[in-house]
Amino acid sequence: MTDISKWKIVLYLAAIFAAGGVSGWVVAAKTTRERILTPPAAKEISSRFCDRLFSQMNLTPEQSQKIREISDRYAKEVDTSRDEQWRRIRTAANNRNAQINAILNPEQRVQFEQIERERREAARNRDHDRSNKDRSHDRGSSTNRVAVKPPC
Repeated sequence: MTDISKWKIVLYLAAIFAAGGVSGWVVAAKTTRERILTPPAAKEISSRFCDRLFSQMNLTPEQSQKIREISDRYAKEVDTSRDEQWRRIRTAANNRNAQINAILNPEQRVQFEQIERERREAARNRDHDRSNKDRSHDRGSSTNRVAVKPPC
């Protein structure tokens, strides 16, 4: 091999290495930001709470079972409350959109509908990406997050 081709190989390898490092950094930064901004699922909170009690207290099997049942009921109650809250948020957003539509001219309504379609599609993609991550986390650990974004 000539000296030039050796240097080309070294430069190509260095460029590939640098690109991999930058890609890894970008993915890690995005994942970290999403995890920070996404509240933990009620089931995750419940599980951690029970694990902490079980490890720090000398509970009988009966007590542990009753605590687990109470904690599971709590998680379901919190999930129901979150669902109700998101329904109210969606209703408010729909009301907002109706009021905005009422003051727009026909051309602006078309633009507004396009903006809303893009926003909904972006939200669906975020939720889909997060639900795929949640499924992969479910296989490997006990933590999972339910990511739901407000409509606006």
